Amino acid sequence: MLIKYGKSADIEDVGCSPHTFRHTFAKLSVQNGAGIFELQQILGHSSFEIVKVYVNLFSNDVKDKHREFTPLNLLK
Repeated sequence: MLIKYGKSADIEDVGCSPHTFRHTFAKLSVQNGAGIFELQQILGHSSFEIVKVYVNLFSNDVKDKHREFTPLNLLK
């Protein structure tokens, strides 16, 4: 169904599948500050192995977020 809707919406050069939606959700969640514990629960993974893959894929985004909310900022 998603592929069909993607075609009717003229979505091209990007996957339009359940996996792509799940991957995009995980990416946006990490970029918005979701922790690995929350992401693991939301995605329903029994182990952190797959969740770590998502976090590692977007490690630059995670590093930027860390700079934003690190407790070291309180030491100024």
